[in-house]
Amino acid sequence: MEGRQQTTVKKDPYASHLLDKVFPTSTDLSSQACASYGTRELSGLETLQTFLDKSLKNVVDQQGEKNEGAEEGVAAKGTDTQTKPVSDGGRISFGEVEFDIGSNVGTMLVDSDRLGLTSYSNFSTMRANCCVYKGKWVYELMLGSKGVMQLGWCTLSCKFSYEEGVGDTIRSYAYDGSRLRKWNVKTHRYGEQWLTGDVITCGLDCDAGSATFYRNGKSMGVAFTDIQVGSGLAYFPAVSLSQGENLHANFGATPLRYPIAGYRPLQDIPYASVAKAQLLFSYLENIHTEMSESSSMGMEFLVSDKKNDPPPKLGEFPSNKCSIMLITAHIFEKLAPLLRSAYVVEDCLLPFLLKLCDQTSCKREQVAVQRLLDQMWSLMQDHELKSCFENLLISLLQCYRFSSVTENFCSANKYLMLTLSILQHATTRRYLLIHVIFDKVKFPIFMHIKPPDDVGLQELVPTVWWDSYDKDEDKPRPPKTEEEKVRHAKYMKSCEHLKQKIEAIEDIQVEILKVLLIHKDIKEGQTSRQIFMEKFRLFLRENSGMGRTHQVSFCPLPVMLCFFHRMVRVVRHYWDIFQEEDPKRFVFSDEAYVPIHEFWSETRNYMEFQRCGGLVSHLNRILGDSVNKAQGLSVQSDGKVVTLDKKEGKVTKAGVTYPELQMPSGNSLMELVDGIVLLYHIAAHKQLTKMGTLRDNMKEYVTSLEDTETKLKKCPEQLLEVKAELERARGVFLERVLEQGRQIGWVIAVIYSKNKQADVAWLFGAVLRTISRASEFHLLFQYTPEFYIETAINIYNCLKNYFHPTSPFDLLPDHLGLTRKYALFLTRHFADSRIVNTDVRDNVVQALACFICYPQSLKVLEELPEDSKENMIKSLIMPYENRSWAQTNWILVRIWKGCGFGFRYTHLPHLVPSRVQPTEFGFASLQKPCPSKVFQDLFRKVLLRDKEAAIRFVDTLLNQLNWSFSEFIGLMQEIQQRVARTDFRILESRQLKICATCFEIAVYLLRVLEMVVNVTPEIFLDTSESSSDLLLGRVFQVLCQILNRVTTRDGMFDNVVSMYIQGLESVSHFPILAATIGILDQLLLKSGKENKMHATKSLLLDAGFQMSALEFLLGSPDQPPPTDSAADKHKFFSLQKYEEVSEEEMDTVRDFLAHIKHHHATISSTEEVIKEEELCTICYAFPLSAKFSPCGHLSCRNCISYQMMRKKECFFCKVVITEVCDMDGKVIIHNTSAGSNH
Repeated sequence: MEGRQQTTVKKDPYASHLLDKVFPTSTDLSSQACASYGTRELSGLETLQTFLDKSLKNVVDQQGEKNEGAEEGVAAKGTDTQTKPVSDGGRISFGEVEFDIGSNVGTMLVDSDRLGLTSYSNFSTMRANCCVYKGKWVYELMLGSKGVMQLGWCTLSCKFSYEEGVGDTIRSYAYDGSRLRKWNVKTHRYGEQWLTGDVITCGLDCDAGSATFYRNGKSMGVAFTDIQVGSGLAYFPAVSLSQGENLHANFGATPLRYPIAGYRPLQDIPYASVAKAQLLFSYLENIHTEMSESSSMGMEFLVSDKKNDPPPKLGEFPSNKCSIMLITAHIFEKLAPLLRSAYVVEDCLLPFLLKLCDQTSCKREQVAVQRLLDQMWSLMQDHELKSCFENLLISLLQCYRFSSVTENFCSANKYLMLTLSILQHATTRRYLLIHVIFDKVKFPIFMHIKPPDDVGLQELVPTVWWDSYDKDEDKPRPPKTEEEKVRHAKYMKSCEHLKQKIEAIEDIQVEILKVLLIHKDIKEGQTSRQIFMEKFRLFLRENSGMGRTHQVSFCPLPVMLCFFHRMVRVVRHYWDIFQEEDPKRFVFSDEAYVPIHEFWSETRNYMEFQRCGGLVSHLNRILGDSVNKAQGLSVQSDGKVVTLDKKEGKVTKAGVTYPELQMPSGNSLMELVDGIVLLYHIAAHKQLTKMGTLRDNMKEYVTSLEDTETKLKKCPEQLLEVKAELERARGVFLERVLEQGRQIGWVIAVIYSKNKQADVAWLFGAVLRTISRASEFHLLFQYTPEFYIETAINIYNCLKNYFHPTSPFDLLPDHLGLTRKYALFLTRHFADSRIVNTDVRDNVVQALACFICYPQSLKVLEELPEDSKENMIKSLIMPYENRSWAQTNWILVRIWKGCGFGFRYTHLPHLVPSRVQPTEFGFASLQKPCPSKVFQDLFRKVLLRDKEAAIRFVDTLLNQLNWSFSEFIGLMQEIQQRVARTDFRILESRQLKICATCFEIAVYLLRVLEMVVNVTPEIFLDTSESSSDLLLGRVFQVLCQILNRVTTRDGMFDNVVSMYIQGLESVSHFPILAATIGILDQLLLKSGKENKMHATKSLLLDAGFQMSALEFLLGSPDQPPPTDSAADKHKFFSLQKYEEVSEEEMDTVRDFLAHIKHHHATISSTEEVIKEEELCTICYAFPLSAKFSPCGHLSCRNCISYQMMRKKECFFCKVVITEVCDMDGKVIIHNTSAGSNH
């Protein structure tokens, strides 16, 4: 019996050793606590519970009664005391401090925790549910945007509106870091420019009656010193946000980012809970130290999913693992309830995890963190875990997003490394994916890298270099002097050093995404990737803006761009891994695309984005059988689906054969690529465009700086005031150039680097391959989403214009291959009837018009297969039905520009070249002329091969020319009348823009007509063709109309042009008269002798011909001598004043005028007088010369030829005409389609 009693009290040596390690006598407790609750009273595991209770009680007692009461002063949510005001030390609060939604003015989106706000309306205001009347208080606002916001304090009596917010009333005080102002009814300059991610601290000293604001912990000075305090006055935290702005408040629910000495947060700190948690985490740290030192203790000791391991053998004492688990369980019994507090999680758990996390490499296994997470999942209740992990990830995101940016980005690194470590834990990852990521936190913010402010950029990029440009050059000048070379080298070295630091952060972000997209951790029928993709699709839908009235509360564009780049890297990584596993059916990521069967899949939901063929329900109805055929399937009458024979199964009744489907369907990687395309479309491209404007602004500042320095050098010494003003302007421009130069350095390192360019180029190739392969499926191509077409155009524009010159497109690997694929895409789809949305098709037409402006891309077009080029020309000359004929004409103009009369200018002679010149295609239209002989020859070949199509094209061209010039003249008359009115004040900009556009269109159409008469004069001069005389007559008719309107001295055109009206700068004599002369010159001088006389006679006999209109071209003999001023070029027009007209062309004009004058009198004198009864009753211009069969009605040959090109029916009786004969009975026109018409 005695022996058994001794055995019972025998101590476990390892347990005793472990207790001594975990609970040492020399802890952070006071000496009294150590004496009372030291290890001597901790005799074994059986007394551990009592020991912990006493230790926790002692540590709370050490905080003192004040701090202990502070925690109890704030009621928990959901308790009865939440609605009862609590007054404590100068503060009145209602439970937890948060925004009071009942105080809202305007439209505000409030987060579930009532701490985050986003404004929907013009100016929205909301205050908190806590006020202060004495003492010193602070709260923090973490900015999610950087626009107009007024942040500060107000009293309950302040009345706000959609126009007036915090600071606009008597007893409200605010700071606005966007406009650098402080507000209290009146406004004064104050503070620093704030940025997204800044933390603004609002401090109020009720005792001194002053308010101070802090930016990222740095005081910006006392803003207000005369705040009224006293009886009946208490101040609430309050904010006013303009539309789209958002922020998150911290009233003290979590530790302040930047505590201010002497000030208290509005919500009391839970001192007792924090003290308990710190003590328990110190014990937990000792346990983890012991476990890491023991070689037998791996992270597998608590893995809960190893159910097949055999139970440990029974022994005299518990195993070491069991002892550790028992002690850990005791600690977590006390710790777990505390971890439900967001304050404790951020103040205690987060620092502890950071200690455990190995920060050396993102590739290393995080044993300690994984071990702690195993313990938490084993020893905490579900409701405790839910609060803990939700608060943990929110705290991680807030710390990452709002931590200060240092030179080494150490804060960003450590928080991202910890996030990666947590997500590597399978159970935690799954829980966070299902319940927190994308739901509770904007996960893509983890993919963003916060830029430093101007001070931080100055440290990162101390030396600034900026590009300078020569006139009319797009490429920057290289550094010339030694000083410039040194400065440029230092600048680029800083950018490269910055890029390396950024790439280290990006590597961690990529690893985070890789973990979330793991596809082999299936549990309950879902993998991490599948859960992520569900959230990702919902995220895209919420940020697409489709179907929403207010587009706010979206993820910021800079964040979306970073998210896009990380997604590209991760998807390419997994794509290549999958290709290695299935090489026969899967291509490498370099050849990735989305197969068309993904687009007709029922699982694919594109929200409200349309397909190329319209609504998907419509496509399913009309193309459902074709989809089955393409898949080799057939649905029988009984509903049974059968597989068809491979040879015959994919041939439709119309004989259309579908190619084999590419790659296996239902692969998650294809869905991810599809999502990346949509992500680029809705957000990434917008941000890249925005960054492109930054470089353009920089260019303007550099130009202004250089101009000012030039003026300063030329300024005489005696002009002291002028020189001082120039010095001041130079200082302003230099300051802006230095500031933006550093911002460009950040852009070079983060946004426009070669790696980022490669990401965009990869997506470009994937989109082009997707469209190309989908196009092979004939009408099924209509299932392709429209945004693929738009994305292809946008990416090319981005690669060509936004990355250049930082990462030139020409240096991109396989840039020629990509350009050729893009050229094929444009030529195949700019007139593709399968694209039913005319806006989308017009975008492709405009893209082709811009593409053809550049010599390099024009050469690519010229090297395309012959059938592609010919189809392009055929599409261009088709009648203008359901497409943008103005842009189509521009394509033809670019083919001709450089060959026409005086048509070698890049911009109109009297205008300064500028990107804001009123042209339809902006900068592309200012490129130097590069005519294409290849396409001109092909144009001639197509027109001569199909005479009927050529006639329809010219007919349509003349109709549009008549319309555009008539509209232009009508608008000019309205403008002249309005200017002449006594009550005239201002012209509508819209009317001026339409007028200028009609003029430009008319000029373009004339240039196209000039190309036609030069390339294929036979259309107008071949007298054997019945349509030639008609078309020639119509050409001269419209040219005479233009000449008469434009050349009349002191006429309407002359008067309006001489007024120099802003918005009509492009309207002048030269462009339209030069094009007109180019047409007349070809028809009257460069054709054969017989054709020349035929054309001359046709012109001189036109009713609208006036000799004075042609004499205007060289100036009247009695006009004053010409000068070089723009005013004289308008008032006293002469072609010889323009450098754009060569001497050879001037000789041609003189010869042309001499030729016309020589024949004018002769032909006019021989003109026969036609009796009225012999005139055509349709036009009353020509004699009756044609008889219709079978009805026998008469008209002139011109009128009936024109009619036969259109309706092929009699003017008078509407009978279908079978043939037309001359007055002698000879058949001149035969209607080959008359039989079918009958």
